Amino acid sequence: MPGYIIGYDLNDSMSQISYVELNDQTPETVASDKEEERLGIPTVLSKRRGVAQWEFGTAAVRAAEAGTSTLVDHMMSIAAAGAKIEIEGEAYDATDLLILFVRRSLNLLSVMLSPSDVEYMIITVSSLEGKLVDVVEKIANAMPVARDRIIIQTYEESIYYYLLHQPEDLWERDVAVFDYSGPYLRAYLLWMNMGTEPVVAFVDRTDFEEIRMPKLMMEEEVSLEKAERIDEAILQTAHDYFSNKDVGTVFLLGEGFEGGWCGKTLKFMCMGKRVFQGRNMYSKGACYCGRDKAKPCDLNREYVFLGADKLKFNLGLKMMVAGKEEYLAVADAGENWYDSGVTYDFVLGDSRSVPLIMTPLDGKGVENIEIELSGLPERPAKASRLRLTVSFESETRMKILVEDLGFGEFFPSTGRKWEKIIEFR
Repeated sequence: MPGYIIGYDLNDSMSQISYVELNDQTPETVASDKEEERLGIPTVLSKRRGVAQWEFGTAAVRAAEAGTSTLVDHMMSIAAAGAKIEIEGEAYDATDLLILFVRRSLNLLSVMLSPSDVEYMIITVSSLEGKLVDVVEKIANAMPVARDRIIIQTYEESIYYYLLHQPEDLWERDVAVFDYSGPYLRAYLLWMNMGTEPVVAFVDRTDFEEIRMPKLMMEEEVSLEKAERIDEAILQTAHDYFSNKDVGTVFLLGEGFEGGWCGKTLKFMCMGKRVFQGRNMYSKGACYCGRDKAKPCDLNREYVFLGADKLKFNLGLKMMVAGKEEYLAVADAGENWYDSGVTYDFVLGDSRSVPLIMTPLDGKGVENIEIELSGLPERPAKASRLRLTVSFESETRMKILVEDLGFGEFFPSTGRKWEKIIEFR
């Protein structure tokens, strides 16, 4: 069977699933009905009253509207807050309900593929701030796909991978992505530093919390005048956003741009720019990411994405292997901090410290980090076996732990440990 990539856009209100076979060019998006194909899968469950029977997506909405079930929504927000969801007097863990939703929705792919066919599953979310990292990690661990085949990323990275696989003339200049899918307008800007090798790409996010969805802004009054005032407000926001930026392409996502009510804004955005509308950029971008992980191409060597969650440096260790000094990678620039970390067992030479080499991607120069092994017993060279563990608590905080394992019966372990916390910008 050919290998497949799954791109799963998990959103608090509307999720989407795309997939691509490794040798295909363009991902496809799945849905259980025509409405979901257009909008996505509502991120909701419903529990039938009195029995443990659950529906998801549009079927859950319909069951709740029929009065036979209790609707469960906003599960990601509730899970991130560490709160429970009460249904018929019973408290449910919001993360457990999210896991149920994701597993049920993945069944939509069962006619195309099985978990064993999946090379990578990429889960993409709008943010990994606060407790959301732990929430999404628990979801990933509960999937039918092996955990080492699941990658977690933010929308910024999905945007990068989506655009990287579009015609190059679309991203020769900066690219703006406006997401108006709620609850408020959000903008992303892709730009590249062409002066580095490889070229470093960034995606900056700007939240316009004052520009809420049209249906929310027009709750008090529904009128042409009100719509025109909202159009003017967004037009001014867009005008300010584009100033001092070299934007050549614009993507408009979300139902907020539909309905023809923001004509002035759309007309302004089209002036001197190429404008596209779409909905499933994140799930398709996730697919491109997974395919590039499975089958790297020239673009992956020529361009690297550095988002807020990415490590900005390479970290390595030089050690003797079979009589030769070799460099062992400990952490790689461009990797997500929450996916990085390593444990190595190695034999210490003549040194009384562990030397780590940090090489920033910005070319500012190599930095040597020494872990002094104070209190390590006097032993001959190559008679101390050590365990090095590097982990990350955030994109700016790294923990290094070294443990004395001794060396067989002749040099028993002392149990000593040396820890160093490194903060960096």
